[in-house]
Order: sequence, then C-alpha cells, then structure tokens
Amino acid sequence: MSFSGKTTAESTAIVQNDGWWPDFSVADFQKRYRMPSEYAEELLVDGLQIGAAWANKELMEWKAGQVASGFAGLSEVPCESKLGNDTLHLINYRRAVYSHAKGYLLQQYPTVDRREAATNEARESEETESKFYEYAQQAISDILGKSRVTAVLL
Repeated sequence: MSFSGKTTAESTAIVQNDGWWPDFSVADFQKRYRMPSEYAEELLVDGLQIGAAWANKELMEWKAGQVASGFAGLSEVPCESKLGNDTLHLINYRRAVYSHAKGYLLQQYPTVDRREAATNEARESEETESKFYEYAQQAISDILGKSRVTAVLL
C-alpha cells in the first residue's frame, strides 16, 4: 500500500506480441515510464497493445526485409550497438511502443477517477501527449536509419 492508500502491487501481466517482435511486461512499462497507479491493469495492457500494433505497422517493411534475410526475431538482427543485454534495435523498439502507449494513455487520464488535488496539468496536456508520440516516431526513425528532422507547417 502506498501513502495515497492505493495498492502498489506489481502487475504480472505480459502483453504477447507476434513472435518476431518481443513481448512486453506491464510492470516494466509502469516502472520505466512512471505510469500513474490509478490506471487499471487492463487499460495498461490496452495501451501496450495499441503501441505495439502501431510500431509493428510502422516497421512492417523493415521487418519483411529482416525476415527475408533469415532473421527469426528482432533479437537476431545484427545491430551496431549493444548496451547490457539489449541491442539498440530493442531499446528503440521498446521506446517506440512505450512512448506511443504513454501518449495514448495520457489521453485517458482525465477520465480516471482521482482527487481534484491530484490534478497535474503537465501530465495531462495535449503537448505532453504529442511529445510522447514524437518520441515514438523518433525511435522508429532510429531503427529505420532515417533522419529525425521534421517540418512543421506554420
């Protein structure tokens, strides 16, 4: 139990991916991206599924090229950099999925029942949501080896 009176039990839920891309632990997502404890586990799973589906679609052609080259999963794809046990491809893929999921879930935050005193405008703003979607797109660009430069119509 936390000081807020909410339970702090760690989720054991795993979001299954397609077998080529890695699966995701809800607990890992909660820890890395500091997800509010008010979110129901089912909503977090939903967010991760949406994030993974988005990233998988964005990387569909890249994956097809890797499969055609004989790689049976992301962990087998050669990568110029390995940090600890994770390749840069895995780090960027996880960032794409988690960032997209957080951007989506931040849209849900105002509908989650909580005390008025706990309102945090920065956590709920559209700008914050957009920033996480931008982080997700940057991670996809890094996997694809594309520039992160974007143009905005004023």
